[in-house]
Amino acid sequence: MDTTTRPETVVGTNPRPSVPGLLTAVHLVDVLAPGMEGLARWLAEAGADVTGSIPEAARNSPVVAALEAAGVRVHVGFDAGHVRTDRTAVVWSGVVAGPHPELDRAQVLRLPVIGRAVALKALSVQAGAGAVAVAGSHSTATAAAALAHVLDDGRTGWILTAPARDGAAGHAGDGGRVVVDLCPDAGTHEAAPPGAWQHRPAPHFLHSEPRFAAALILATSATAPHFEDNIAGLNAAERLGRSATVVVLPTWDTSTANLRERLGDRPVPGQQVVTVGTDPDSTVWIMTPRWTGQDFRVVMRYQNTDHAFVLPVAGRHHALAVCAAIATALVLGEDPQAVAERAASFRGVERSLATLGSHRGITVVDSRARHPREVAQDVEAARMLTEGSLLVVLEPDGIARTSAHAAELGAALEGVDHALLLPVSTPLVHHAVPDPLDAVEQAARNELGDGKVQQARTGPSEPSPEQRIGELASDGDLVLVVGTGQAERLGARLLFHLAAPGAPIPQHL
Repeated sequence: MDTTTRPETVVGTNPRPSVPGLLTAVHLVDVLAPGMEGLARWLAEAGADVTGSIPEAARNSPVVAALEAAGVRVHVGFDAGHVRTDRTAVVWSGVVAGPHPELDRAQVLRLPVIGRAVALKALSVQAGAGAVAVAGSHSTATAAAALAHVLDDGRTGWILTAPARDGAAGHAGDGGRVVVDLCPDAGTHEAAPPGAWQHRPAPHFLHSEPRFAAALILATSATAPHFEDNIAGLNAAERLGRSATVVVLPTWDTSTANLRERLGDRPVPGQQVVTVGTDPDSTVWIMTPRWTGQDFRVVMRYQNTDHAFVLPVAGRHHALAVCAAIATALVLGEDPQAVAERAASFRGVERSLATLGSHRGITVVDSRARHPREVAQDVEAARMLTEGSLLVVLEPDGIARTSAHAAELGAALEGVDHALLLPVSTPLVHHAVPDPLDAVEQAARNELGDGKVQQARTGPSEPSPEQRIGELASDGDLVLVVGTGQAERLGARLLFHLAAPGAPIPQHL
């Protein structure tokens, strides 16, 4: 780490993607933050000089080794000295909620400070007609990773929020096509502090809107703090939709029907609007997906031809997201047989209904869900994975989101046998609003009844979440761990506790 020279970049016979000038020598603040890893890998593989900082606690993360192997110079800890005068820009994820030495140093050096979304816009402008967007107010991770996977012909690149299992979040490819996950929901965003870091006078690319070969738009609904209501989400989706030659809209999310109407009212010349869904009137008709206990078997009809696919993912909603990606690939002219072969090896994204293991007959499943709709879908899918009781450990994401969607989060737990609520995940140390966890608990009690919902309390005499679940679960039960903060580690810790109830849980877990 902190080396002074970059590894040699192997150049293939095809030209590498072009890197925007602003990002040719870039520093990424917290390169392990959601969505930043994929950006860093793409830039480094494309030939940019990339540095990035990580939290001290993450120095031994396998992701760090993978980033360094890709050519990213990683600095441990956050320090002003990591931002050098030779940087062309500093990129941050938007989730920083307080003073930050690296961002402050960039301001002193008068370096452009831009958000991840702006960097993705710059790359999309540069890619021109080769850019393929996956977007929506939420629920894009599976579809984006699946689209990158089924288009992976050696020349296609991608920048993802979440990588496919055993895959990479970013890859430059050898050609001009790149799949970009534009979902704003990459991290636990809270309100930026007064005087938040701003870029210098806007670089020229900010005045240009990217044009996309295709845009797969999954949902257009409210998602605090990004879109305060459904209209705001719909407006953002329409702006993106009007920038694409092909727009693919799933029909199972009713919010996209409004977008289809808007695009139809004022059609873009030459634009093709494609629907995909289980309705026979859809442009790409998904015939009823059949779950075998191991995978989904699907037949999709496009242009009067049926194509069969095997989808080794759990959860009908994840299978439908993969189908949306397949539909996008078919509309772009990909060979159906090649798409089917690639889809058969796509096992979903990390922490999306991933089974971590079992002990004492208790199965632990991981979920990265954040939005209430995502939580509800994963809960529904988890119920189908067990004949025993379903226990859910939910860590709500962000004070802003949880305050706005508390009732929906509580309702998302419908059908659960027992729910344990962890403290809300947030980077804020202090906030002026009441703790929204109480509202989530009340909404959950309205669904499940008294005695089935409790909050995890902290304190020397309080049992840990692992102990609480260990006491509640029994042989044949399934525990679904939902969240993106401490919940990321809880599944492994719970499995250790189930295997050795009396032993202290190792610190590295």
